[in-house]
Formats: sequence, structure tokens, C-alpha cells
Amino acid sequence: MATLHRRSAPTGEHAALVTGNGEMGPQARPMPTGYCEAPEKLDQLLSTLEEARGSRLLIVIKGHPDPDSIASAIAQRALARAFDISSTIIYFDEISHPENRALVKSLDADLRQFREDMNLSDFDWMSFVDTQTPHLNVRIAKPPPILTFVDHHAVVGGFEARFVDIREDAGATSSIYAEYLEHSGIGLRPGNVEDVRLATALMHGIRTDTDQMLLAWPIDFRAAAYLRQFLDVDLLRMVSRQSIGARTMEVIQRALNNKVIRGTFLMAGVGFVREEDRDGIGQAADFLLRHEGVETALAFGIVNGDVVDGSLRTNSHTIDPDAWLKALFGADAAGRHYGGGRRNKGGFRIPLGLFARCRDRDVLWTITKKTIEDLVFDKIGVDSQDED
Repeated sequence: MATLHRRSAPTGEHAALVTGNGEMGPQARPMPTGYCEAPEKLDQLLSTLEEARGSRLLIVIKGHPDPDSIASAIAQRALARAFDISSTIIYFDEISHPENRALVKSLDADLRQFREDMNLSDFDWMSFVDTQTPHLNVRIAKPPPILTFVDHHAVVGGFEARFVDIREDAGATSSIYAEYLEHSGIGLRPGNVEDVRLATALMHGIRTDTDQMLLAWPIDFRAAAYLRQFLDVDLLRMVSRQSIGARTMEVIQRALNNKVIRGTFLMAGVGFVREEDRDGIGQAADFLLRHEGVETALAFGIVNGDVVDGSLRTNSHTIDPDAWLKALFGADAAGRHYGGGRRNKGGFRIPLGLFARCRDRDVLWTITKKTIEDLVFDKIGVDSQDED
């Protein structure tokens, strides 16, 4: 872990940025009171944003947007705005989880889903948040260069970016952005509607990615302490308590009916799942991990008829979900891994390719289920024919 430092108020050009506008002056924003874990990274970020002043920035959320990626993207936009950078947040996969839909709606977050008629080459820069790779899901004739890349997972592959901050000792990317906000002097203002929403989003991102702070690191606790003074507690409570939909309950029920247990490992296939219900697979894995004697749970299904989607949850000290899933499923021809994760959870998504054309759903599911089970059982060193 990096050495901790106490950071003073910004000086030089960044002080002018913060104090030159009445709305952003020191009277409007509380001065930082805690420790900045990586002041050198913060200085690099501010310098990078200053160099991009007045430009157009595309902030990219990869995969299905979750609380941490949503909050981090909004925080990146807020930081960029302080440097007169015009930002657009874009995502590619559906926002399918009820909590995430409620979060985006409540925040009035202005996230835009990619459409074929969008020209992403029009932007001057790109920023990536909460992702292991900067690879886009679509082809761009002239991809903008990467301005910033901020994440808390182990990075996959090499890439070029003006600013990179990857901290595996952070439980959430939201915690890193909270540190930026607190110690840059750009920070959050009590009572300001946008700042209250941002603080609430960041807190929700931290809580969800650290399992309600059970897996939190020091930076996560410091971030939560900073954000607490700005929160809309009612909004946080609302987005955290969305009811489980009927179709998600059905996915969980199928997982319970189809579970297979080998020692402390539980696996469950849930069959075919609609794209909008795919988060039910992750919720099923969360639920199955509570089974007595189980340390690792894996749930999977065929989503939208063309991909195998799975989620892994573990309390085992011997399984690193990121390395485990990458070793299990490998990568495509371009080197993009089918799976990955973090300390206690992970996921995988494998295209069915030509086999998606199979009209016999029973046969397709039988082959898929058998293949996944054989791979996993071989990985954990048990016979797939063993009795539960």
C-alpha cells in the first residue's frame, strides 16, 4: 500500500482553478481533513485534465453498468467539468439490475446507451472507469486517445493512456474518485443537489463493491467518512432496497432446483434467461453462497440465446476469482478474456457463435451445461459423476 500523506489545499494553477470562481471557492467547499493515499496520482490527474481543458471527452462504461462504474463515470464527468471539458457518458450493455435502474433514474445521471448512428470519433479523448481493459465493444474508424484510466482490478494487457491509476488495494473505483474529489479542492458542496447525488452514488458504489464494507480497505473507509457528510440518506436507502422481481425469483428458484454440490463448491445452471433478467444470475450466485457448507458458488445460463453468462461468488481464501476464471475459460483470438473478477466475485460471458443457431433449445442447453460443468469439475479436481 502507498505511504499515506496529508494533502494541503491546492496551490499554483489548480488553486486558481478552484478559487477563481465564487461557486467553487474555499467557502463553498470543505477543505480536506483526511489523508490522501496517492498525492502524486492526484497531481498527475489534475495536470492531465488541465492539458485537456476545453476538449470533448467520452467516458466509457464497459459491461453492464453497476453502481461502482456508474458513480465513477459521474465523478469523472464532475472532475472534467471543472476544467471546462465537455463529457458524455456512454454504455453498451443494458442496465438490467433493478437497483441500478433506480440509481440512474434517481440521479438523473444522463447516461447514454450506444447506438449505431453515434460517431464516437467526434470526441477528443476517452476515459475508462472500473474496467480491466480499454477495449471497446464496437469498431471506431478513428478511436480517440485515452485521457484517463482508473480502476481497482488487476489490469489486463498493455495500453497507452495519459493518466493511469490502478489500485488493487481499493475495494471500489468509487473510493479512488472520492479521494480525488476530497483532496483536489474541486470537492463536494453541502446542500448542492448535484454534489449530494454524486456523493450518494459514490457511497452506493463503495458499499456494493465491498459487500457493505465487509471487504473494505482503508481507502474505502476514508472515502465513506468523507462522503457521509454530503449524503442523501433517504435516496441511498431507496436505491439499496429495490424489491426482487418475479423473473429474478424464478432464476433463483431454478438455481436452487438445479444445484450440484461437490465438497464446498456449488454450481447451478439456470437455463435460458432474457437479457433484461441476466442480473438474476448474479443474484442467484449471491443467494447460493449462503448455503450451509458452501465456500464457492457459480451460477450460469444462456442469455438472449447467444451467450453463456455466469457469476461466481466465493468466501474461499484459495480462489482468486479473476485468475481462476481466466485460467478456466481462456481468451478469444484478440486476447480478450472471457472471464475475470476481483477478490470475492467474478463473472464470465462466452459467445455461443455458430451454436446459437441451434433450434433445439434442449440440446443446446444440455451441451452447454455439460461443457461448463466438465470444465469446472476438472478445474476443482472432482468427478462430475460423483453423488452430492
